[in-house]
Amino acid sequence: MSYNEQETRFFLIDPVLRDRGYNDHQWIKMETPAPVEPTGPKGRRRKGSGRTDYLLCVQVGDMPKALPVGVLEAKKETEDPLKGMQQAKGYADCRRFEVKYVFATNGHFYGEFDYFTNLQGGPFPFSNFPPHLDLTARYAKNTGIDISKPEAAMLFQADSPAWSLTRYYQDAAIRAAFEKIIRCRQQGETARVLLTLATGSGKTIIATNLLWRLGQAGQLPKPALFLCDRDELREQAYTKLKAAFGDNVRIVKTEKGGNAAANARIHIATYQTLGLDDEDDGFASFLSQHYGEDAFSVIIIDECHRSAWGKWSEVLKRNGGAIHIGLTATPRKLQESKHATAEDQEITANNHKYFGEPVYEYTLIQAQEDGYLAACEIVKRKADIDKRVFTKEEILKAAVKDIRTGKPLTEADLTKDEYTGKDFDDELFIELRTPTMCEDLFRLLCANGGPEQKVIIFCNREIHADRVAMQMNNLYARWCKEHNQTPKDHYAFKCMGGPNNGADMIEPMRGSGERAFIACTVDLLEAGVDIERLNAVVFFRYLQSPIKFYQMVGRGTRIHEETQKYKFWLYDYTDVTNLFGTDFITKPPRPRGGGDGGDDGGIIVDPPWPPPEPPSVAEMGGHWVTVTPQGRFILTSRGGRDTPIPVDEYRREVIQRVVSEAHNLDEFRQLWIETQKRRSLINHLLGDNFSPEVIREIDQMTDFDLYDFFGHHGYKVRALKRTERGNLYISSNAGWFGGMDAKAAVVLKGLGHQFSQGGTEALETPALWEVPEIKLAGGLAALKKIGKPVAVMHEAKGRLFGV
Repeated sequence: MSYNEQETRFFLIDPVLRDRGYNDHQWIKMETPAPVEPTGPKGRRRKGSGRTDYLLCVQVGDMPKALPVGVLEAKKETEDPLKGMQQAKGYADCRRFEVKYVFATNGHFYGEFDYFTNLQGGPFPFSNFPPHLDLTARYAKNTGIDISKPEAAMLFQADSPAWSLTRYYQDAAIRAAFEKIIRCRQQGETARVLLTLATGSGKTIIATNLLWRLGQAGQLPKPALFLCDRDELREQAYTKLKAAFGDNVRIVKTEKGGNAAANARIHIATYQTLGLDDEDDGFASFLSQHYGEDAFSVIIIDECHRSAWGKWSEVLKRNGGAIHIGLTATPRKLQESKHATAEDQEITANNHKYFGEPVYEYTLIQAQEDGYLAACEIVKRKADIDKRVFTKEEILKAAVKDIRTGKPLTEADLTKDEYTGKDFDDELFIELRTPTMCEDLFRLLCANGGPEQKVIIFCNREIHADRVAMQMNNLYARWCKEHNQTPKDHYAFKCMGGPNNGADMIEPMRGSGERAFIACTVDLLEAGVDIERLNAVVFFRYLQSPIKFYQMVGRGTRIHEETQKYKFWLYDYTDVTNLFGTDFITKPPRPRGGGDGGDDGGIIVDPPWPPPEPPSVAEMGGHWVTVTPQGRFILTSRGGRDTPIPVDEYRREVIQRVVSEAHNLDEFRQLWIETQKRRSLINHLLGDNFSPEVIREIDQMTDFDLYDFFGHHGYKVRALKRTERGNLYISSNAGWFGGMDAKAAVVLKGLGHQFSQGGTEALETPALWEVPEIKLAGGLAALKKIGKPVAVMHEAKGRLFGV
């Protein structure tokens, strides 16, 4: 009998690796959580384990940590030794592991792919696998890095004790950054590094361990500076960095006339505290007063797509010899424009131009496949009024009034000749639009998990957020009355910056399951706010910036194990999900026509002071509003891009793959009865990022086994619920049962009962033989009285799926 994949590892692969010089530190078994799927209101982890791979490492002397340089994909011994190459190469091409060599083996032969030459070889006898010393020399030669020299020591440092359980991609990002720093130094260049990882993937932990390992390698002779542009980001960074560095981490601020961070190794600052928003010809007061030229060894710029603009350049210029590291989930390429300032063009207009191409990238889809970030289901809706175009003349004829004051508006108050859907609830309020959209959203929340979910609604401007919060609170109050429930505190609230404007509700929203559910905001929660239990992100706001969109979507991507949240809903009322997969190319900032929720592409533009009087905003009645469904979508990967796939298309592609394996119902039935063939089919679908469970749940067929789901959609036969098929199997085979040993009949009838409860999977688990009625009847021993148990079970399945 041949070995399965796990046995192949233990009996065939592990002994060869030991023989070829790979000890416990140079051969790491890497496992990921199971992928997540957008099934049900909160999603789920896929059954079984995640991906398991070997990371092959090189080591120098007694350095604390080995350096992964290759990945080895194991397959069971009967499979083609090159079968795993495509999978393994795919991981390397995505640079998930940041390795240079990719191997695949069945324990007898192996194939390999060299990332430097782009050549694939094999199969070769696995007994001739490259020894550890040879792989070490090969890495040093190919990279040009002399791993024996002191400057390479950073590659072999352990993570901080506070954050020692790093995920593989976090370690890969740090290694990629270090390799570039070493190469830059060897070439006499200043080190500029860009790391791009999805929101929620732990960029601050990466920054913390990166600085820790630099410090352990003696590469922090001067302090490091962590720069961000929001207080929330600063506090989160402080928490994580302090866990590693203790009191050697300080927040930059004025204290007793001095700098509170003066004697710390790690300084954390926002651009405001450094005085970079001073208006005196770029003079950065705090920075100039408390820091000399080249004061830092390393500068890490968080959310660099936002904060590497304008006056940030002052910090970079004054510390030209430091290592500059940019962190972002959304790298920016700024379109050239005659309106771009010389300063922008000189240093900060293009992250790629300044930092170079990202040395490591890790996307939302990759993180979902790995099981580190929540899956996403998209529901698109549309208010019919958004198709309308209102002219200035129509609006004046409707006797519109200012929404704030109630005063009639004149032609001079209207700044545009035409108003379209993108202007609604921003510069023109349609009286019934917001109430109707809120009612529609509330119904969706009730249908998909209940109204007491954690939700962010992105609105057009502050007065829009006020009205959305009011409508959601009223809808909730009526729902509580209808269901005889006591309303919970602060159900929906406006969440804007400034005192008493809702920002104080972020903490209860994040930490409590009993209050603060619906945050109505413009862009305060766009970035830097981690709300792991967030169940839905809603767009009542039109957007043109992919960067802003991805940052906003990123609020929902975190998994929350405590509440078993593995999925977030994305309710799209403004077609913003069309921005999925688009390039991060946006135009330079331009002055907006008066709205306070402008889409500036994520660039920080200093507002005028004192702020001007807000422009008039018209409110118009007399128009009925309805909201219509625009479809449900599954977010997946196509051609390396995040792509929302319509449910109908997703279902069609799933079924096409099944039909290609079994061309008619008889072939499908025979495939399904064979356990290994059936599991191979399901694994093939899952490997292509298709989950039949997702479609079964959307089609409201969770009472049906996947056999009937596939049979109905693929072969156009009537689907039977599990209970119907189980009962029919028992009733239609009465003669068969009557002609056999009574105890064997009890066991085989029990298969029908178990199928009714758990479907096909219930027939293929060891727990089947512990079911009381089956165990009391003798289980397998009873089946032996009428034939070989395997053959008897095969016939029983044929009868079960043949009814």
